[in-house]
Amino acid sequence: MRLDRALELDLGRALRSHPIQLYLGLQLAAAAVFVARRGPDAISTVVLIWLGLSIVAFLAWWSGRNRRAHPQPDPVPAAGPRTAFALLVVGGWVSWGFGLSVEAGFVLMFVGLGGWLWSAVRAGGLVGLRSRLLRDPRPFLGLYLFIGLPRLLAIGPLYLLGVGVALPSGVIQQVLLLLGLFAPLEAWSRRPGWSALLAAAIFALLHVPTVMEPNEGDLLAAYANVVLFQLSVGMIAVLAFRRHRAAVPIGVAHALAIG
Repeated sequence: MRLDRALELDLGRALRSHPIQLYLGLQLAAAAVFVARRGPDAISTVVLIWLGLSIVAFLAWWSGRNRRAHPQPDPVPAAGPRTAFALLVVGGWVSWGFGLSVEAGFVLMFVGLGGWLWSAVRAGGLVGLRSRLLRDPRPFLGLYLFIGLPRLLAIGPLYLLGVGVALPSGVIQQVLLLLGLFAPLEAWSRRPGWSALLAAAIFALLHVPTVMEPNEGDLLAAYANVVLFQLSVGMIAVLAFRRHRAAVPIGVAHALAIG
């Protein structure tokens, strides 16, 4: 099928999807709040964010047209318990990151991670994990070039050093998001769209403490910020994962963005 026709069909399906409609509504609401809190000059920032992420989203979608792409979901044994334990980890992270209770946060994260691993190992869910983690990154070559090449030209060789430093964080974040949360949630609920939105919303929520300082402690502006940017990044990561089930290569793209 021609590229333009395939894109038109997929966009049409997406726009009829209730999770995507809710996502777009959240984007418009967040943009209105962000501009109201930061002033009219923030309009150009919002437009640039939307423009840049739209191109990234297209490249994430385009990766699925590569003959090496693997869109078929991998088996997720014990999907229900793994989802529950993943949400326990999220609760712990929120408790720790938002300063509610550091001790309780660490306990919840420890129990959640341990329970997730126990559930996966007990059900045989880690069989073949190495091959899934090392899945061919070539479908994402266009994404890598768009994200990394302009930054390399602007910053120079030091950018590569920054990417190397950011690589563990980028890969770990995407493995946790995509294999730790989204994949079991998708398998358990059998609702890929809502699973994508929920996983992306959690990804955004966990970034709120990191954007408080740039937003001068304004909690409302910080929430608008993460909806505009991190929620979109999470949605794009899930889109890329559904087009090619390769969490580590998506983590590499994340590192290229933050390097």
